[in-house]
Amino acid sequence: MSSTTIPVTVAPDAFAFLENLAANNDREWFNANKKTFATELERPFVHLLETLSARLTDASRPLSGGKATVFRMNRDVRFSDDKRPYKTNLSGLLTPSGTKKELGGIVYLHLDAQGGFAAAGLYNLTPAQLGPIRDTMIADAKGFAEVKAALARAGRHFERTDSLTAMPKGYAEHAEHPHAEELKLKSLILREDLDRDAWLSGGVALRVEALARDAMPLLAFAETGR
Repeated sequence: MSSTTIPVTVAPDAFAFLENLAANNDREWFNANKKTFATELERPFVHLLETLSARLTDASRPLSGGKATVFRMNRDVRFSDDKRPYKTNLSGLLTPSGTKKELGGIVYLHLDAQGGFAAAGLYNLTPAQLGPIRDTMIADAKGFAEVKAALARAGRHFERTDSLTAMPKGYAEHAEHPHAEELKLKSLILREDLDRDAWLSGGVALRVEALARDAMPLLAFAETGR
């Protein structure tokens, strides 16, 4: 689709809400400000996911989302020493199925008081889920090299904070493999940081769409390895 500006914005009140929530993280304050949350934060966020869904219908791996793929603000405090009831960010997904029950490649969108970020790829997989993908990296080294080259041409690189320090169990013999550093990754993620201006100006949708499209070679490769 054409790379025209997409007028999806959040208002400054959205950031003010998140800042105030951090200082007043209790049910009484949240309930008194539910209308602001719904109109200034949740509604534009859902609209953004729906707009991106429409923009990505022609992608090689269509992705979609909306209200059903937005995560709840409530925190699960049952097993945590931190009893604050609410998250101080709003987040949601674009997935192949349009649901949150998705093991394939996704786009994650995160809005917080500073701005936030988007991420595309496969996040926090178990060793069992990673195994087939790692095996495909080894068996089809040329194919994965082409994926990395396509990402590099788009100015994208894997996020490496979620990486093992040594080769994963069962892969020690591949320590000299051309993709050894990627074999150590527990998540295959591309990240796009988004400052406040991206959300306020309407540029956020264009940037997230570009991230999703740039990630398509990775998502397609991961699909062959599942």
